[in-house]
Amino acid sequence: MPANDLSHQQYHKMTETPIPGLILSLAAPTILSMLITSIYNLADTFFVGQLSTSASGAVGIVSSLMAIIQALGFMFGHGAGGIISRSLGNQDTHAATKFASTSFFTAMAVGAVLAMGALPPCPAL
Repeated sequence: MPANDLSHQQYHKMTETPIPGLILSLAAPTILSMLITSIYNLADTFFVGQLSTSASGAVGIVSSLMAIIQALGFMFGHGAGGIISRSLGNQDTHAATKFASTSFFTAMAVGAVLAMGALPPCPAL
């Protein structure tokens, strides 16, 4: 299927699908992702909690850090989402692509900086 047909089909879906069904279809992957993350954290806490109390505390701290990194990523995604929606509504896919990639890589960079700041300092050689 050519890219132009796919783009036209996506535009048709976003403009002519009834809003309740569209919201449910677009929200389903996000809901599934959050459920998988929660189940992963619960399993982590269960198995590591059997090792020791300090190991369980470490998992709690890392889970919190992961939640903060995800929240920052969501912030950049939601912030760019409005601009991307307007760009796609105007059928300006170049601008939408530019905003999406900028938001994605900015979120990745901020997450990496935050993760690096959480690492313990390296011992002097």
